[in-house]
Amino acid sequence: MPPAASLRPHPLLERLRRRWLGPLFDRLGYDLVPAVPDWTHRPLSRRETEALIAAAAARLDADLAACGLSLPGGTGPAVAAFWDLIGGAPVAQRRGGNGFNGALQLYVLMRALQPRVVIESGVFRGLTTWITRQACPEAEILCFDPDLSGLRYRDARARYHARDWWSCDLHGLDLSQGVAFFDDHISQARRVLEARERGLTRLIFDDDAAAHRLHAHGGPAFPTIAMLMDPAGGTEPVRWRRNGREFVYRPDGEEARTARAAIATAHAFDDLHAATGYSPARITYVALAPPASGDPT
Repeated sequence: MPPAASLRPHPLLERLRRRWLGPLFDRLGYDLVPAVPDWTHRPLSRRETEALIAAAAARLDADLAACGLSLPGGTGPAVAAFWDLIGGAPVAQRRGGNGFNGALQLYVLMRALQPRVVIESGVFRGLTTWITRQACPEAEILCFDPDLSGLRYRDARARYHARDWWSCDLHGLDLSQGVAFFDDHISQARRVLEARERGLTRLIFDDDAAAHRLHAHGGPAFPTIAMLMDPAGGTEPVRWRRNGREFVYRPDGEEARTARAAIATAHAFDDLHAATGYSPARITYVALAPPASGDPT
């Protein structure tokens, strides 16, 4: 782990924030906080560190088993490796993107899946690209985001595209052993259908919110996997309001029905908050059913 000082705000700026800028923003109704990642706050004593790692590993073992996946020797060694690794992450983000729990889940999932090709849709500052590279050193990574100006980490071997992944010509690339990671605030039903058409069957989704929680998410990727797979969803429209704007989702729409039929397995991982104390994550693993005879792939 790098020296703690390298992860702290500059002392002069921190004094300025506490004495002047913080109170000013508070009066305006805003919070001004340092962009310090959550994993800089951690237990240091061995017993508590080992307890955190063991608790996270137990939940991740159960999650992988529910997906039909596993790691040799269980997830404990992978969680311990991640614990040592995350302190050296080249991206420090507090808001948006993944924190400790989401990054840990992605790391463990990628270790279990060992894809040859990774499609990453939604790159933000580059943390999840870095996590994927640590988990899969030999994988070919293709990163898609309409705006790459916010990158803080650029993988030397990844290919970057400032556009939607669906608009990119991927002919000649074998996706049968690939994994797609979607963190892009685009309809997850649409992403399921796009992935199936290109031969991807192993998918990871971030921000998979249930219908009754959509109002708490900025730009939710509805319909989410949770909404598609809700056994009590029925046909009644789902409506919500956010920032004064009203939204509606109809679960009996053609896109939703077709995507639902394409999913063989969908498992939402434990949010890990109870195990680690860090902010909850919302990672879901999806395995697609093989196409029926005569269906396009």
